[in-house]
Amino acid sequence: MRAAVPKQRTPHLPMPSRVILPPSADARHAAPVSPPRNLSWKTVVTSPEEPGEPLSISGTISQPDGKPAEGIVLFIYHTDATGYYNEKDDASHPRLKGWMKTGPDVRYEFRTIKPAPYPHRTTPAHIHAHVYGPQYSERSINDYWFEGDPFITAKELARMKEAGAAPAIISLKRNGAGMLRGIRNITLKRAQN
Repeated sequence: MRAAVPKQRTPHLPMPSRVILPPSADARHAAPVSPPRNLSWKTVVTSPEEPGEPLSISGTISQPDGKPAEGIVLFIYHTDATGYYNEKDDASHPRLKGWMKTGPDVRYEFRTIKPAPYPHRTTPAHIHAHVYGPQYSERSINDYWFEGDPFITAKELARMKEAGAAPAIISLKRNGAGMLRGIRNITLKRAQN
């Protein structure tokens, strides 16, 4: 029997109108990508009432040559504090999601809760991410994982490497207000033909 999932709240952002599968994603990781209008470089994904540990991730996005990547949209989504995407656990319609768009300083920041790992599995807790923008078609990028997760094992890392992925393992520090904070700077890659 599945653990109870908190009652679904109205998300801060409107439900998207379409679903796009980037080349590296499969049906289990389809994600809606129609962003709201007027994106900011930062977003708040969850309300203060959302169960879980408050989390803030920030960083910059740069081009493959290290130059600033202005105008890049970062879309993130993840499970809640119980390890589910929503009441039906449908990853193609995640409840907790957010969009950001880099400005001239190429920074991004999102505030959310630390996701829980999937129940009854040994996949580390993670946040999925997609990027797209000028000269970059939409694609998924390596997930955000969290340092110290007991499910990050040599076997799991080898499995990811074999699949051609290398998750970004983020070090989290708790600030004076009790929020977990981490940094991830993203360097874009050109699409493989």
